[in-house]
Amino acid sequence: MKTRIMGILSGMLAAVLVFAAFIDAPVNVEAAESTFSGTVSDKTTADILYLVTSGGTMQFKIDSGTDLSTARFLLPGYKVTVTGSVGSDEYWHATRVSGSAVAGAAAVDSSKQYTVSGKVEKGTNEEMLHLSTSDGTMEIKIDQSTDVSNVRMFVIGRSLQVVCSRGSDAYMHAISISDSAAQTNSTAIAAVAAAATDTIQAQAPQTAAQQPVQTPEASSTTTVMGTVEKATTASVLCLDTSGGKMQFKIDSNAVANCRALIPGQTVTAAYYRGADEWNHVSSLTNNSSKKADTTSLEGSQLTVAGTVGSNTTEGTLYLVTSGGTMQIRMDAGTDFSACSVLVSGRKVQVVCQRGGDEYYHAVSISAQ
Repeated sequence: MKTRIMGILSGMLAAVLVFAAFIDAPVNVEAAESTFSGTVSDKTTADILYLVTSGGTMQFKIDSGTDLSTARFLLPGYKVTVTGSVGSDEYWHATRVSGSAVAGAAAVDSSKQYTVSGKVEKGTNEEMLHLSTSDGTMEIKIDQSTDVSNVRMFVIGRSLQVVCSRGSDAYMHAISISDSAAQTNSTAIAAVAAAATDTIQAQAPQTAAQQPVQTPEASSTTTVMGTVEKATTASVLCLDTSGGKMQFKIDSNAVANCRALIPGQTVTAAYYRGADEWNHVSSLTNNSSKKADTTSLEGSQLTVAGTVGSNTTEGTLYLVTSGGTMQIRMDAGTDFSACSVLVSGRKVQVVCQRGGDEYYHAVSISAQ
């Protein structure tokens, strides 16, 4: 009996020793990769991709070895597929991110190139880079030929340096884009390069009243009709045309028959290519509205200040003041010498007088 018990104990001891040896042996476990699809969250940074999936929001670390070759645009709302695994730090790590990237195309005059720096803004996509600079926001088209090999990824707020040229569609087109972590905001928007690859220096945008009139090139003036877009300023007209979106500089003598450049209004623009490589508007016609009829003015003049409202037309200024919104007629007698163009949100001061039609009529309008 004693011998039997000793045999059982010996067997158990041997089993324990074998199990212990198995426990002590090193085990190399390779984490299995999984694939997830979703949309990029606006929380995404250059280090962490926030992926909104049907099951919730996932966080993936973006490492130096992450393959982003088919998904450099990690911008809010973009659909991507992420392949990754859990690392020793308990985070998901992306090994590969894929997505569609369709670039635009246009005829570009690369003989004159400009270099600008800035930060990626909301609205950027595979076809259009919105670059925030110290002088404002530039819209730069991205073509299939654009060299993006030196930019890791496109995320909101990332600093980039862009070499670009003017296209036949009046937009700047990116020749190459590269990371510019050491640089902050841009040095330029509208300066002309002295040489093909010179870096342009900062130059404040001019209003239409200040804009020098360029001498038209040999090509004849072209006419186009389109809808005014929100990006329009006092110096740059942005039109949505049947052929796509176009940008024009506004010459000082171009707006005599079209003072209100309000989003949604339809205008006809005659333009030419200037020596600065911009398309310049030589004349504008407002197809949506016309000037108010002139009338006799009565009583004393009133001076009011406010911002141009979005309902403004060629004949009526909707002036948003601290006391409410005023409707002020604009007719052939209105003096626009101190404010050549009215755009939504622009601050203006108006000298007005009561007309025989019981409306206030603008005697003069000046920019503030």
